Amino acid sequence: MKIAVVIPYFFPAYVYGGAVFAAYHLSREISNLEIDVKVLTTNANGDEKLKFTPNTFTSLDNLQVKYYDKGFLPFFSLKMIFGFYKDLKNVDLVHIQSIYSLTTPLSLLYAYFLDKPILLSPRGSLTSWSFNHRGFLKKIWIRLLIQSFKKRIYWHATSKREELEIKVFFPKAKIKLISDGTSLSQKTEYLQINRWENEYFIACLGRLHSVKGFDILISAMPIILEKYPSLKLFIAGNDEGEQAKLEKLISNLNLNQQIKIVGSLDLKDKNAFLKNAQCLVMPSHTENFGIVAVEALLQSTPVIASKNTPWEILEKEMVGLHIENSRNELAKAVITILKDVKSYQKNTQKVVQIFSWKSIALKYKMVLEELINQSKTP
Repeated sequence: MKIAVVIPYFFPAYVYGGAVFAAYHLSREISNLEIDVKVLTTNANGDEKLKFTPNTFTSLDNLQVKYYDKGFLPFFSLKMIFGFYKDLKNVDLVHIQSIYSLTTPLSLLYAYFLDKPILLSPRGSLTSWSFNHRGFLKKIWIRLLIQSFKKRIYWHATSKREELEIKVFFPKAKIKLISDGTSLSQKTEYLQINRWENEYFIACLGRLHSVKGFDILISAMPIILEKYPSLKLFIAGNDEGEQAKLEKLISNLNLNQQIKIVGSLDLKDKNAFLKNAQCLVMPSHTENFGIVAVEALLQSTPVIASKNTPWEILEKEMVGLHIENSRNELAKAVITILKDVKSYQKNTQKVVQIFSWKSIALKYKMVLEELINQSKTP
């Protein structure tokens, strides 16, 4: 079986967050199941470019990755116009992992004419929150560039929440539910990094964007500090236009010593950061999945997630709290966790097993086989 994964950015472009890790780990895992995986992407990496030879296939952890050299258009290369046809010609299925990227309509068009089955992952792009910004243009994009192919598209949702979001735009969508996950081997990787060991802190990890709701947790810190005055909040992630606002809020609250924005963390630092945190807090306004929750649980770190995320399992399995993302509710939840962190750590590994990339890859393979077989049926 041969598949092509089309995504605007790819590993090791850490700056783009969870989608990069999810695409990389799932692709790598299924490549171990006798599936030939080609990844078609760009060398975009924030303000820089990844240091791979562009426009040619590179071997990366059992994957064949072509990093097209990005041009003046975001996440796009003119060489894709001619290259994609050749790249997709001999694959059995095309898995597109983006909505608002020029790579998406281009690969949809070629997959259509080459008569290839299509699996499309919106990766959170269809949440109601996402339409608060350029919503009108996004709806035009969907109508003009996605709707035309709707009869040929199978959709990939990472949660029940995302499945419902897809159906808002595509009521008759054929949807396959496959969650994101984590690599169990990461539990002990890189824990020799010790800069977090002597800190007493709660953690946020994600791109610095208004959708993450970090400002709400910052506003809740004065309440938390009344109960735990030595506690710190560390926020890690790449800035996407929100850092200056967060820093101003921190300064206005006179919390510069208690709250630190620590920047992006590479793989060598992230695990140690999560391992040493008292808990991870996800006050997001929306998440289609939230892979960082699994990564924290892997390190036996409890998680607090807003009800705008699909993490009801946290309370069901007593590994965290699932709450409204208001100032008072966040403060109450953090104080509750800090009173008895060890109790919330007990079942973390049980939950993590559900989200093992190995088990998720097996389900993914079954879906790929099903779609390919259906495409061959007259």
